[in-house]
Amino acid sequence: MVIIRQRHVEEGGYLKISSKMFTYICVALMFVGACMAQAQNTSPTAKYNNICAKKNSYYKVDGSCDSYVECIGYVAETRTCPDGFNYNPEAVWPQYPCGYPMDVPCVGRGDSQPPHATADCPHQFGFFKSPLASAENCGQYRQCVGGVAIELSCPAGLAFNPDTSRCDWPDNVSSCNTNAFLGFTCPSGPNANYLYHGNCYYFFSCTEGHPRLLQCDAGMAFDPDSGRCVEDHLINCSSGKVPIASQQ
Repeated sequence: MVIIRQRHVEEGGYLKISSKMFTYICVALMFVGACMAQAQNTSPTAKYNNICAKKNSYYKVDGSCDSYVECIGYVAETRTCPDGFNYNPEAVWPQYPCGYPMDVPCVGRGDSQPPHATADCPHQFGFFKSPLASAENCGQYRQCVGGVAIELSCPAGLAFNPDTSRCDWPDNVSSCNTNAFLGFTCPSGPNANYLYHGNCYYFFSCTEGHPRLLQCDAGMAFDPDSGRCVEDHLINCSSGKVPIASQQ
């Protein structure tokens, strides 16, 4: 798992591709290939030809979330996004005009095509709760690419929220047992930060009784006495130098 940083710091050097990064690259390549391979319903449509105010452009189709008109050389063609995507009315040609519902919500625009479900995916494309997930293992989810499910995990400390199809703080996910998932329960009392046992570069931050797993900035380590991150040379980190991401 990968921890949320308080502030992202990039350092120069050679790029090292981890196994997780390699997986993400493979998923991206599969996604691009599957999107290109997925046939769109395309046909020259005379009734839309008068809509082409610009030589090359996109226009919405009334009553549809995922269909649109593409004008190429002032000739209109009706198209449908791959199953699991919505048409983005803000797309400017030649930008790809389809996006995930979490990025391109369809409110009051109509309906989508019937889903083309597979044994593992409710739609051909999208992010969905994994059947492997549980209240104690809330970070598991799956990405569907061309109807093929790929099991993934949220960054450490985050849970998959099926309502938004995004990784979220576990206390925002109703199906997640936050304390069991993080292995920590906030003591009663005011908001405070607490030591993460086993690695001095990480800590729990409790807000209104909800624990959240955070990481100190580069060069900093958590000081349990002050409850904040300080320069790491001031802290004995001899037993906690391995990043949590490397322990998974």
